[in-house]
Amino acid sequence: GESGAGKTVNTKRVIQYFATIAATGDLAKKKDSKMKGTLEDQIISANPLLEAFGNAKTVRNDNSSRFGKFIRIHFGTTGKLASADIETYLLEKSR
Repeated sequence: GESGAGKTVNTKRVIQYFATIAATGDLAKKKDSKMKGTLEDQIISANPLLEAFGNAKTVRNDNSSRFGKFIRIHFGTTGKLASADIETYLLEKSR
């Protein structure tokens, strides 16, 4: 897609949407997980970490992704978020 078109921003929104609708809503479980964060929070928080290593400022975009991410979100049989994995590829090595 075109540089600066919003591909990364839209991906973040889709992940947040899936994480929100798949949240358990179980208050006891959320209370126990405050120290480590819920799975939903961990998946959402992974993106800024990857961006710190793989994004760069360009003429057209202050936060330009210089690599690709393949994000897989897994749901359990009840429709709740079960796990996720992120694979990076095509890292631009010239920067």
